[in-house]
Amino acid sequence: MNLTHYEREVLAILNDLIGYLIKNGCAEQDAKDIAQDTIVKILEIEDVLPYSKIRPWIFRVGINLYYNLYNRKKRYQEILHQQYQSSEWLELEVDYSELHEALAQLEVKDVTLLVLKYEEGLSFEEIGFILNRPKESLKTELYRLRKKLRKIMEEREV
Repeated sequence: MNLTHYEREVLAILNDLIGYLIKNGCAEQDAKDIAQDTIVKILEIEDVLPYSKIRPWIFRVGINLYYNLYNRKKRYQEILHQQYQSSEWLELEVDYSELHEALAQLEVKDVTLLVLKYEEGLSFEEIGFILNRPKESLKTELYRLRKKLRKIMEEREV
């Protein structure tokens, strides 16, 4: 592919635009899409812009496209929030009393391990560091704890 000097300059400016958008919080794929849309806009104008005006024009178009995308996503999130906030399924309450009673039958160290993994969302490496234990033994112990907890809850159902 043989690119002219003008085309190389436009591509360099578009790469600068992508970097600028990413640095200002735009996702990489969105920044690339905006750059592509900017190229389309360049092709849509009938005149060839002089080199002295192309960089500011590309940045202005790219930034406006980013603002439009940001506002569209923000509005979409607001609509989803309004939709789900008024939904009936949010009004359902979950009764965790059986789980709490089953957890009360376990030792404190076991409950601590379950809370660190499932409530706090820590990795086995992080839990191992906190409890000063190897992650392999934590995996085994957590497996056994889940089985024990399942057995306690099944016994309560019968």
